[in-house]
Amino acid sequence: MFEELLNNAKRNIDTLETVYGTTVIGRRVSLKILYENKDISADLQKFLLTANYDDVMSGTADSLSINLQDVEGLWKGDWLPDKGAKLTCSLIINNWNDDNAIKEIPFGIFELDTIEANGPPSTVNLKAISIPCTKEMYRDKYRAWEKVKLSQIIKDVAADGGLEVFYDVDSDTDIERAEQIGQSNLEFLEKICKDNGLALKISTNKLVVFDEYKYEQQEPALEINKNLLKYASYRFRSKLKGIYKACHVKYQKTKTKELIEYTFYVPGQHADTEGRILEVNQQVESIAEAEKLAKKSLRNKNKDEVTASLSIPGGYEFAAGCVYKLTGWQKFDGNYICEKVSHSIGGGYSVSLELRRVLNGY
Repeated sequence: MFEELLNNAKRNIDTLETVYGTTVIGRRVSLKILYENKDISADLQKFLLTANYDDVMSGTADSLSINLQDVEGLWKGDWLPDKGAKLTCSLIINNWNDDNAIKEIPFGIFELDTIEANGPPSTVNLKAISIPCTKEMYRDKYRAWEKVKLSQIIKDVAADGGLEVFYDVDSDTDIERAEQIGQSNLEFLEKICKDNGLALKISTNKLVVFDEYKYEQQEPALEINKNLLKYASYRFRSKLKGIYKACHVKYQKTKTKELIEYTFYVPGQHADTEGRILEVNQQVESIAEAEKLAKKSLRNKNKDEVTASLSIPGGYEFAAGCVYKLTGWQKFDGNYICEKVSHSIGGGYSVSLELRRVLNGY
């Protein structure tokens, strides 16, 4: 899924210093917007106040928000766009690395979901999302699957919305039985992926299912050194509540009364270490399944133990789903996976990163 983004994001530390440690005269950014494949960039630029693009790793759709001044009432009148219209958005960067180069950074294709008119002063805000607004993805359904692969269930549901599936998981999971009972297709997909320790992202006409642990094991795309980020703001958060040292899985088979029991400890933790143990009573057929369930359950609870937020001027190469190596932050140093990148234009250009420190061993 992120292979192309990863290749584009690869930078060495010298490049990082050039981009963030130096002031470059004449930097310019602008939006390129196609409305139903018609370029409206020049007209829109005259009224643009701010624009924000959120690139999200999983869980929610990517989104685009464009805020326009509308003193003349054009955007509330004859120029009022249609809900459901297709917007193709790119960021145009000029002279960012002092080489007079012009780069186009594609943000994607979005569907206009919400239009807000505000005042005073008179403004219009256009909000668009990358998820296809097909009725089938929101339709509640009742159906069941038996003795089937997880990937097949996902393909069946995605087909209702006309979505192509990219199943980026090393191994498939055998599902004895799964039921969609009065859930929308989207809600059901999110739940079945989460229950099996997988992440889900829907972009334009494509549904991507991937293993977060696999992505966390990537080599860092970039090193972010605190001493080189002269203009950055940051916030780190380390929490104890809701964090567990181990997961204990215990299940007794109904027919044979066989007891399956397994405990997985976070690497470096053991029975005598102070900390909470997560108890899980869920059907498993073997010790191997119990181990897999224990790791998955523990990961879901512990993955947000250490998180970080960074705001950096002009970091156009950052992408959700990439791993970054943070250095110079003392006890908070380490590899972090990027869960969200927010690009903001208006009074300058900056990005905000939402990251969490990767888990090792599970």
